[in-house]
Amino acid sequence: MQEKVGRPDWVDSNLYPFHDNWIEIDGHHIHYADEGPRDGPVLLFVHPGPGWSFTYRYHIQHLSDKFRCIAPDLPGYGLSEAAEGYDYSLRSQSHVLERFVAYLNLRNMIVWGNDGGGPTAILALAQQSDRVLGLVVAGTFGWSIKDYRSVAWTLRVVTSPFFRFINRYTNFLARSMGTKMALGTRTLLKEERKQYTRPFNKKNTRNRALRLFASFNDQATQEDLNQALSAFREKPVLIQFGEADPMTGQKWPERWAKELPNNRLILLPHVRHFTFEGAPEATVENFRSWWTETFAMRSVNATESALTIFPYVLANRGV
Repeated sequence: MQEKVGRPDWVDSNLYPFHDNWIEIDGHHIHYADEGPRDGPVLLFVHPGPGWSFTYRYHIQHLSDKFRCIAPDLPGYGLSEAAEGYDYSLRSQSHVLERFVAYLNLRNMIVWGNDGGGPTAILALAQQSDRVLGLVVAGTFGWSIKDYRSVAWTLRVVTSPFFRFINRYTNFLARSMGTKMALGTRTLLKEERKQYTRPFNKKNTRNRALRLFASFNDQATQEDLNQALSAFREKPVLIQFGEADPMTGQKWPERWAKELPNNRLILLPHVRHFTFEGAPEATVENFRSWWTETFAMRSVNATESALTIFPYVLANRGV
């Protein structure tokens, strides 16, 4: 593990009160939060395109009492530095996450993804799905988008040279993360919005997420996604989309439910795309309920079954 002293002065330690951890993967200097009991079940948070581990600050603070909450900053985002020549594509980002999970030897994971975090996690973990207990998905996909023509067209527009030019000089994408347009329920405080914009303070960093989004339309990547999703077919999944999310209009919650039959589907009233900021309290409470019913109660029932069978086994052994 690599140690770095201090953090940038723009990071608000009151809003982000976590210890900084660092490792090097393929020349990338990867920063991550790692909070909670080391022997607890793991919550792996995979941030959206223009976000970073700050995105899940509420969830880490409120779930690290019982869960080991791990939130990496993918290369070039947040406090992480990308190696020279990195292309910021979905395939490359997934490879780094795959290496990250293997390096820390993470197991018994619930993987939580929103926006670009969903396909990143699906591609990264398909070959090591035995490490995964279940998924939490919101405002995201895990399959080819070629059949969603309006989505594919929108991605082409927002990754066009014209929009890249606008974003380079306005930092529009990062600024939009904290707006009611993206959240549906509220606008973030100035101090919170700053945590999203400052990682992209330099103009040449601002189109990294747009390069990620452009790669969603790559045909080979889409084919890989379709094959990778089948590795999670039997995994329990909590699907909680914003009711006002355009992706809900695309029937993506129903698509997740079809692909992963062991599911709970929740639509969050008035919430748009970024559920982690639009309804942090509700998403945490929904998760606690789902976890208890899906995993904790299953463990209790298994223990009760073992206690019921145990006397019978002893009797048949003549004990």
